Amino acid sequence: MRQPGMLELPVLGLLKSREMHGYELRKQLGAMLGPLWQVSWGSLYPTLRRLARAGAVAKVSGASSGTAVGVGNASLSSGRRKTVYRITPAGEEMFSAMLEESAAAVDAEHFTLKLAFFRYLEPESRLDLLERRRAYLQEKLAQFKANLRDYRERIDGYALSLQNHDMATTQSDIAWIEELITNERNPKPAVGGIVGSKNSKGRGTKKA
Repeated sequence: MRQPGMLELPVLGLLKSREMHGYELRKQLGAMLGPLWQVSWGSLYPTLRRLARAGAVAKVSGASSGTAVGVGNASLSSGRRKTVYRITPAGEEMFSAMLEESAAAVDAEHFTLKLAFFRYLEPESRLDLLERRRAYLQEKLAQFKANLRDYRERIDGYALSLQNHDMATTQSDIAWIEELITNERNPKPAVGGIVGSKNSKGRGTKKA
């Protein structure tokens, strides 16, 4: 993870769905956030310890990481037992507060983490975050255009190519965000006729 303290939100979000041990959490974080978000053991376990000290997660008995060996009619498990973690009521409150924090930055890393758990936000909160992210990107795009206008004659071809690439990426991101905003304002039934989504209080979906 890029910044200390950024793992708390996704770890709590994953534990809302089910109890997991460290290996499962690391695997799920990688699958959910993508290969650019490599989570090391050196960042995951300190995060779990911080959450445990805060009372946000608790340890429960876990399965053995070894193999089962038959002895008569019984079976013994070799190897050490894995520590399994579950979210606590305090952790549920912490997760909701972190996810709904309206003053949080809308840079790429923070936005990615929040978007991964959008289903737990109320529709108006999702729309607010999307609109603030769009405004942030539009400001960046204006800065790129100003730089090209003011410094085009003073930078070489490589720097110019980088500026053009970053500008195109930002334009693409704005188009993606605008599509999300449109979909949020005009929700469509999901596959199977399911509409609605879980909000921050954990209410489930309902049949159309």
